[in-house]
Amino acid sequence: MFHRSPIQAPLLPRDEAWDWPRVVLGALILAGCLLRLLDPFYHNPAFHLFSDPLRHWDNARMPLAPGPMALLDPPFFQVWLSIVQKWTLGHPALIAVYAATMSLLTPWLWYRFLREMLSSRRLALLGWALFAWLPSWFDIFGYFMTETLFLPLLGASLWATARARRKQSTVSFCVMAVLWIFTALTRGIAAPIAVVAGFLVWYRHPLKWRAAAGSTLIAVVILGPLAYRNQTTFGFWSPFGCGWLNEIYAASGKREINLKFRWGDGSWAYGFRSPSLSYKQFEPLTDWTPVREGAVEVNVDLKQGARDWQAAAERTRASAEDLVRFRLENLALVMAGETWPDSNQQHWTARLASSLRWIWAPLFVALLVVGAVTWRATLARPLVPAIIATWFCVQAVSLLAINEGRYRKPLEGLLIVQTLIVMDTLRRRPDRLAPAWRCI
Repeated sequence: MFHRSPIQAPLLPRDEAWDWPRVVLGALILAGCLLRLLDPFYHNPAFHLFSDPLRHWDNARMPLAPGPMALLDPPFFQVWLSIVQKWTLGHPALIAVYAATMSLLTPWLWYRFLREMLSSRRLALLGWALFAWLPSWFDIFGYFMTETLFLPLLGASLWATARARRKQSTVSFCVMAVLWIFTALTRGIAAPIAVVAGFLVWYRHPLKWRAAAGSTLIAVVILGPLAYRNQTTFGFWSPFGCGWLNEIYAASGKREINLKFRWGDGSWAYGFRSPSLSYKQFEPLTDWTPVREGAVEVNVDLKQGARDWQAAAERTRASAEDLVRFRLENLALVMAGETWPDSNQQHWTARLASSLRWIWAPLFVALLVVGAVTWRATLARPLVPAIIATWFCVQAVSLLAINEGRYRKPLEGLLIVQTLIVMDTLRRRPDRLAPAWRCI
């Protein structure tokens, strides 16, 4: 006598099955997105117009004004903000809609990057949940700061980089190039990162010269007019603005910088002090602050190109011993300093971000140790470690600017990504490891 076996449902792969961890992660993502949607209506950028947010807003409102300050920064955020002004007409409710959209878009773009980098969808969802709830990525969208455009653009550029390596087509490589160019035109730190990321993809690209030709043509079309504009204004070819101001200020050892510009019969005067020097960064652990006194004076004739900038840099540069100290101070400021202007302790997200700022330096060191111990796995998936190393060399220990805590925000995202990559590597059996370059 034969017994009929009950019909069994097909077994789903463990990582594809519906399970409670994924439900919990989905709930966390949904709650984080809802909070991001509502937060800009309570902390509206239209009501936080002071210092740098006000400067960005005014530069965008008067893009054809003759003052040179609008040309010192990379130009894309000013152009972007001008478009936002025209779309919203400066209405606070519409500005809140814009800020909420950018706040929601940022974690999702970084999640798309994780989907390209990780074999586990569950780990990618974990990353999305972490990004959605990352405290230091909340309140910044309540201000008109470059990070509000830089963070989503960086996520999109990283996604396009991983996608270009997977698809290995000329079109995907050119899309990656376009995104990296606009990211670098938002914050200059993206330029060296783009070179490293682009080289890692191009080196293994099957159509090297076609990809190089296409991306070069795109760069010339986008950057050429900007370089010409700055050459006619500042006297030197620099599509990313003028970095002399920040470099002179950082290497002078002074607390303030005073600028006087001349252009024909016109003259302008500006004064600045970095927010990193305005309050005690590391309370309650210590009341230490960088030791800087006085003001550095810089007079520039804009018709003379880089001549006056170079002379001021040589004249005001501190001693070699002091420069070492400034680099260490810069490292401390960016790795554990308070963010600004999104450090209002009346907001619970700002208080949480302030408390969590101490974890990033230990996490960086821990990942450095893990990378050194598992160096073969690190070399097999080099994209994120190479980007972190580039950021550290250019932003953390250089003297291109006096660092602020907000400059750490992209590093926080990259450290989360690398932590998830390490977890993904550890969970996979050696015989299931994908070829090295398919992970990029």
